[in-house]
Amino acid sequence: MAGGQAFGNSAMNGYLWDRSNMCKVRKICLLATNGLLWTGIGTKISVKGVVNYLEAAPGKLWWMIPLSLLVFAAFFLMFTGIVRKYSERIHALPGPKEPIYKTFSLKGYLIIAFMITLGITLKYVPGIPQSFFAWFYLGLGAGLLSAGIRFLIRWWKGR
Repeated sequence: MAGGQAFGNSAMNGYLWDRSNMCKVRKICLLATNGLLWTGIGTKISVKGVVNYLEAAPGKLWWMIPLSLLVFAAFFLMFTGIVRKYSERIHALPGPKEPIYKTFSLKGYLIIAFMITLGITLKYVPGIPQSFFAWFYLGLGAGLLSAGIRFLIRWWKGR
């Protein structure tokens, strides 16, 4: 095979093996991807929180609900900045189409890995009461869900 090409100079070579166009989507689709990811993860974590609420003693609800609201408010504020920053970063990408993995920056992927690891670790730390997972997961999940919805709104407006 001349030049190390599997298909020589055929038209298929440029189409099938051109890495410069592999898995590229319009930049606006990266906002939709973020929105769907954050909404899905937020929904999953919120459901876990609700399930833990249903398993909690009714006498604990009076302090768990305000804690969920407090956690939600903290994550809502934090994710507001992240939605803005990621949206600006996506719009600033150079080409009209970008690889799907550019949905997040390297720092974003590292934060996601850290958060997943932290979440898994917390489940196995002895002494953490089940009620913690109820109010924390519901607040975190609602914050993620609201960020996902804001990404989807930005996608919808920019279509």
